[in-house]
Amino acid sequence: MLLSGSKFGKYRMFEPEYKYPKAFCTDEDIQVAKGIREYVDKEIIPDRPNLEGGWHKDEQLARDTAERHYAQLVKMGLQRLNMPVEYGGLGLSPVARGMIQLELARGEIPLAVLTGKVQWAVSFALAAKRNDLLEEMAPQVVGDEPYTACVVMTEPAGGANIEDPVFDFRTMRTRATFEGDDIVINGHKMWPGPSGPADYFKSKYLKGIMGYWTVAQTDPAKGADGVRMIQVPPDAKGLSFSKPYQKMGFAYSERNCEIWFEDVRVPKRYIVDTEPGMAARMIKANFIGAAKLISGLRLAGACEAILEIALNWTGNREIAGVPVRERSYFASILAEMFRLTEVSRTYALSVAWELGHPEIYGEPWSPEMMGKCALARSFAADAADFCAERGMELLGSYGYSYDYHIEKIMRDIKIVKIWLGGAQRDRLDIAQALYGPFKWSGMDEWIRQGGLVTEGFGGPRY
Repeated sequence: MLLSGSKFGKYRMFEPEYKYPKAFCTDEDIQVAKGIREYVDKEIIPDRPNLEGGWHKDEQLARDTAERHYAQLVKMGLQRLNMPVEYGGLGLSPVARGMIQLELARGEIPLAVLTGKVQWAVSFALAAKRNDLLEEMAPQVVGDEPYTACVVMTEPAGGANIEDPVFDFRTMRTRATFEGDDIVINGHKMWPGPSGPADYFKSKYLKGIMGYWTVAQTDPAKGADGVRMIQVPPDAKGLSFSKPYQKMGFAYSERNCEIWFEDVRVPKRYIVDTEPGMAARMIKANFIGAAKLISGLRLAGACEAILEIALNWTGNREIAGVPVRERSYFASILAEMFRLTEVSRTYALSVAWELGHPEIYGEPWSPEMMGKCALARSFAADAADFCAERGMELLGSYGYSYDYHIEKIMRDIKIVKIWLGGAQRDRLDIAQALYGPFKWSGMDEWIRQGGLVTEGFGGPRY
């Protein structure tokens, strides 16, 4: 089995010093990415099957493997990447963080996603300029003990509708009401991850969960001005969870459960946003836009992983005494795989650089930047689909075999393409970046009549 480390296992075009344009990053960024790549080659790729518990999906094996690697990556500093330096963090740029995510995803997309959860929570506190929350979070974030966090947004009737700016968050059913010094939450959410009871996240390698960062509506009539983001502490009363969904990929590393909020009472100080409309902007910028961009970089990493497997295989497999990859037909397929991989990576990094320069390109929640983030994800998703299909075909029956990893990567990339509204939502965001948001015909009347009252899966609770 030739996955890495063979005589064909190193390719200059994929080395960090060569593939990352210094127009977007520094020498230090490249060295960090190189260190992550070396860890991926040595530790993660050989362990890739165990990260989902092997072919028979042993949950304990999957959990122990993923959390063990996560704990090691936390010791390497990945939990503190976007925490400001004054709180003990590294304060890395969006480009540097994106490069790290790409290198991790080249080894294992679900593990890359797991490492981004705490950074996601930190990004909300940063966007809201909540120095008090950052100071409170810092001991957990900058320490060597691994934590995770859960962002809770999607609802039974469809997350893509909540994410559509045309609906102005008026369709959100999870309600938050003010009672004295508290805010009380009632509602039903779906697909947050990793989710489940707080005790689940206390294990041999994992210290705990830093709360459930929940999006709720105080008044649908106010639209975006009524939305709040609330850090629900892990020990809050009134939370209940379904059993985890069973999925084709991300078997245990991204644990998705439904959450019910029944009079969940949280002190007002845990409302992250501080002014009307801020939560909506944070959701657009951090939850949707930046997350799509990072998804694009993860998909570019998956493209690279598949291409390396295909290059190694076709370099060692012969047709009539000549390596497969030296036959012109197969060489053209490999070239097309690389063409899509290179463009996916480079474009996504250019958008990451633009996000770091809002004084030039506008705020990250602007339609233009949202459209660019969507473009990065959608192009990389199409590229990943192409690479997975062609990579499997190049390996033939071996590509279809679990031992050669392509079928696992193929399963993992599907959800990265689907979440956050999916490919169709991406294209709509791109169109709206060109000529501005538009309203759906009959939408106002539909909302007045109580649209989106559909119930969800209603999975069994714990």
